[in-house]
Amino acid sequence: MISQNGATEDPSIWAPSAAYLRLFIGIVLIGDLLFIASIVLFAPSLLTRTIGPVVLALITAAAWVQLHQGKVRIAIKAMTYGVWLVVTGIAVANGGLRTPIVYAYPVIILGVGLMISARAAFLTTAATALAILALMFGETANLLPNRGQAVPVMFAVVQISICLMAAALIGSVVRAYQTRLTELFALGKNLTTRTRHLEESKLQLQQAQTVAKVGSWVLALPTGEFTLSDETRRILDLPQDHGNAFETTLQKTWHQDRDQLTQAARATRSGSSFDFEMRIVVGEATRWVRLKADVQKDADGVAQFVVGIAQDITERKAAEAQIQTLAYFDALTNLPNRRLLMDRLAHAMAASLRHPRKAALLFVDMDNFKVLNDTHGHFMGDQLLQQVAMRLTSCVREGDTVARLGGDEFVVMLEDHSEDLTVATGQARVVAEKVLAVLAQPHQLDNYTHISTSSIGVTLFGDLHESIEEPLKRADMAMYQAKAAGRNTLRFFDPSMQRVIAERASLEQDLRDGLVLGQFSLVYQPQVSIGGKSYGAEALLRWLHPVRGQVSPAEFIPLAEDTGIILPLGQWVLESACAQLAVWADQPDMAHLSVAVNVSPRQFHQADFADQVLATLKRTGANPLRLKLELTEGMLVSNVEDVIAKMVRLKSAGVGFSLDDFGMGYSSLSYLKRLPLDQLKIDQSFVRDILIDSNDAAISRMVIVLAESLGLTVVAEGVETIEQRDFLAEQGCRVYQGYLYSRPLPVAGLEQFIRSGQNTVP
Repeated sequence: MISQNGATEDPSIWAPSAAYLRLFIGIVLIGDLLFIASIVLFAPSLLTRTIGPVVLALITAAAWVQLHQGKVRIAIKAMTYGVWLVVTGIAVANGGLRTPIVYAYPVIILGVGLMISARAAFLTTAATALAILALMFGETANLLPNRGQAVPVMFAVVQISICLMAAALIGSVVRAYQTRLTELFALGKNLTTRTRHLEESKLQLQQAQTVAKVGSWVLALPTGEFTLSDETRRILDLPQDHGNAFETTLQKTWHQDRDQLTQAARATRSGSSFDFEMRIVVGEATRWVRLKADVQKDADGVAQFVVGIAQDITERKAAEAQIQTLAYFDALTNLPNRRLLMDRLAHAMAASLRHPRKAALLFVDMDNFKVLNDTHGHFMGDQLLQQVAMRLTSCVREGDTVARLGGDEFVVMLEDHSEDLTVATGQARVVAEKVLAVLAQPHQLDNYTHISTSSIGVTLFGDLHESIEEPLKRADMAMYQAKAAGRNTLRFFDPSMQRVIAERASLEQDLRDGLVLGQFSLVYQPQVSIGGKSYGAEALLRWLHPVRGQVSPAEFIPLAEDTGIILPLGQWVLESACAQLAVWADQPDMAHLSVAVNVSPRQFHQADFADQVLATLKRTGANPLRLKLELTEGMLVSNVEDVIAKMVRLKSAGVGFSLDDFGMGYSSLSYLKRLPLDQLKIDQSFVRDILIDSNDAAISRMVIVLAESLGLTVVAEGVETIEQRDFLAEQGCRVYQGYLYSRPLPVAGLEQFIRSGQNTVP
């Protein structure tokens, strides 16, 4: 239809008009052709009367073409206005108002009104009235063919009245249905808008599904109609014409997940909900998909629709796998980490208690691993650890576990050994010896061939109710026994090890308490020149325990190094020695003494060590020229540039340096000449047998010559006899320290020793 304002409405509204018009055109065309045929066949003398019908046939044919092209509105106008013109033309040709065909005017007006608009009907009525008046005038004035006596006014009044009645009828109909037509028009417009919005929402939904990788699908249970969104088809790798979607998806599904999909299909048909994850194969890739469905029921509780989603969760699964790897596996070696090892150890212990079978733990620690890191860098160390991981894995069965605890520590868990203790021990020993042999083979690290050994501690478990930490502790203790035995060996756990560890823990606690309670003191061993003059003294730490008595430094110093207690303990020694120097500075007969303080590697490698020393000197008022720090060769193995920088800074403040235990470590002469040293010390292990061991004598001579070439003084420690002193003097050593002159003395004893001249030795 055409609205009152002439706007074109939805094409679907034209459907009834098109059907009626198609029938109307057909009838008119058939009737018109029959009329033309009758004139031609039966009244050829009246052929002029076929002009109007021929024109009508052409108009009707044109309207038919427009109709079939979908131009319904144009076809209606062509048909109504064309017929109106033809009727008017025939009336003029046949004598005016008396021609019966003019009675078709009201029908035309009604058709225009009903099919086009009331406005068009009123305009057609006005045009018809004008045509009738023109015909009346033409006939009265004898301008039209004379057909006999005529009463034009009567015909005009009748026909105009009929046309007005038709127009009034149209007005009445339009007014009666105007509200309904307006509602229909608004409904049509609203429907068009809603349809557009629906299409836009559908597009937005598709875009949102694509972004979220979540597709939707609906199954109408009564009809079996299955609808999939575009994103669902993409996720399930289905073409647009998917055919049997279930069978196609089943073929792509990972074989282990097909039962789940089959059960879901059954649940769908029975109107049940489900939620599960499965894998499908898309090309050469595997895609994880989550399928979820809920049931929509009618008012009677009968399932009508399985409204579901298909979600691509491949990225989430990959992230979960990555998190799992980071949480339970070592990033460097891809071996299980401590957390996963403890979990598997708990399962193994539980299984061993249920079944009379033994299991074993091998605690593997690489020997001298730190040396490789310090000399060749951590990159080389990482390569070694990766190769060790692969070699360990090759030594065990598929069901066993190889884990990395951290650093250079690995654990091998061997399960399902014999229930007989002796046999199980033998089985564990075979594997441990194999590991030792395999790890001792050369490792190719880039262009460097590295020989590395390992120490292994072994323990069995499975016959006791114990915590999961206990077997690991036992294997760890056994590993340290292997280290103590010289490395590159294995040791089985022995109960005595537990006692050693307990004693070590107790000693550590006492060490901490002793520092707080003031149980430590310093003694000083004089350093005497060849002329008998006291040159200085070395400060030595002593610990008097209230229960243990005098604890040997050889017992507590290594423990302090391992536990880190050496840091506060070393600072206490430095503070005490500097404070004593400040006291002696006011005593003329003691002011010349220098004090040597031993510094541990751990203490020296602190970033702020130089600041600590300078702050201590300032705080105590000690003369830096009287402080000498004794370093060991082990400090020169790593971070040499840092060592030199700290020494140079302290040296510029007046602090002296002595290299202790020279010849025992890894000193490089190229580094030695760069160090701001004042003194080299010949270790007492060389002095002890210097008169009977040619090697010790040769090393001592070498140290003295080297010191002279570098402009350094030499101190020999551990001098106990005059013969040792004389031999060293002949080689050029002029300063000595040892029992030949004095044992380490407390402050008062050292002061008495200096003042009494007891340092004179023949």
